[in-house]
Amino acid sequence: MIKDIIAERVKETDAIIEGFLPEETGFARTVREAMNYSIHVGGKRLRPILMQEVYRMFGGSREDILHPFMAAIEMIHTYSLCHDDLPAMDNDMLRRGKPSTHAKFGEAMGILAGDGLLNYAFETAMKAFDSVKEDDAVLTWNVIRSLRILADKAGIYGMIGGQVADVEAEDQPAEDITMDRIGFIHENKTAAMIESSMMIGAALAGASPEDLDRVEKIGSDIGLAFQIRDDILDVTGDDKTLGKPAGSDERNGKATYVSLVGYEKAVEDVAAISQRAVDLLEELPQGAGVKGQVLKELIRSLVNRDR
Repeated sequence: MIKDIIAERVKETDAIIEGFLPEETGFARTVREAMNYSIHVGGKRLRPILMQEVYRMFGGSREDILHPFMAAIEMIHTYSLCHDDLPAMDNDMLRRGKPSTHAKFGEAMGILAGDGLLNYAFETAMKAFDSVKEDDAVLTWNVIRSLRILADKAGIYGMIGGQVADVEAEDQPAEDITMDRIGFIHENKTAAMIESSMMIGAALAGASPEDLDRVEKIGSDIGLAFQIRDDILDVTGDDKTLGKPAGSDERNGKATYVSLVGYEKAVEDVAAISQRAVDLLEELPQGAGVKGQVLKELIRSLVNRDR
C-alpha cells in the first residue's frame, strides 16, 4: 500500500520538478544539460514529498505556491550530491547506478552544475510570489518565512556546516572522532534539509511558530534515523542495490554511527528514533488524523529501506 502511494508521489513530484527545469539552449547549454542530468538521475524525492505531505496535513490548499518550493528543495539536495561526488570530496564516479555528474561532464562542469542548481533553486522558489496577490499579506509572509527556512537550513548553520565537519573528520584518525561530532554531522549534513522540507510545508500552510518548532524536531529525528540507516546500508548493502559503491566507509577508514556504537545498537537506535518521530507527529492535532497517516507510513518506510 505505502509503496504504491510513494510511487505515485514520486511520479507526481517528478512532473512538478520537470516543469521548472531550465531549457538546454544557448552558450550556457552544457551547464544546463549537466544540471538537468543530475536531476534526471533520479532519487527518492524524499524532501519534496515530505514537504507536500506536511503542507496537506496542515490544510494547505494553494499548491501553486507549494510547487516552486518542492522543485527548489530537490535542486538544493541534488547540488549537494554533485559536489559530494567531486574528486575533492568523495571522488565517487557513480550516483544511483549512473555516472556521477563530474564523471560524465568533467570536473569543472560538475562544480558549475552544482553552483547552478543552488542558485537556480532560489530563483525557482521565488516564483511562488508569482501566484500571490499584492494585498495578500498573510500568504506573502508565509512565502517569506519559507524562503528564510530554505536559506538557513542549506547554509553554514545547516547542510554546509555539516559537510565541513564531515570533510574535516576525514583528516582525523577514526578513533579520535566522537559521537558528538557524528551527531553534529548527521543533524546538519542530512537532517537540516529534511527539517527544511517539513518546516516549509508547514509554514506555507500557515502553521504557528510553536507547530513549526514541533515539525523541526520531527524532521530532525527523521533525518538522524535516515542517516544511521544509510550507515547501516553501507555495511550490509551491495553496489547494485545501492547504486553506488558499498563498504566505502570502512575502506576509507571513516568513522560512522555504526563503527562507534556497533551494528546491533545502530539498528535499535534507528527503530527508537523513528518511533519517536511518529510519536511527536501524533501529538500534533493535524498528525493524529487521516492526513497524517501517509506521513507516518512514509517515515516507517524510510527507516526500513534497502537502498
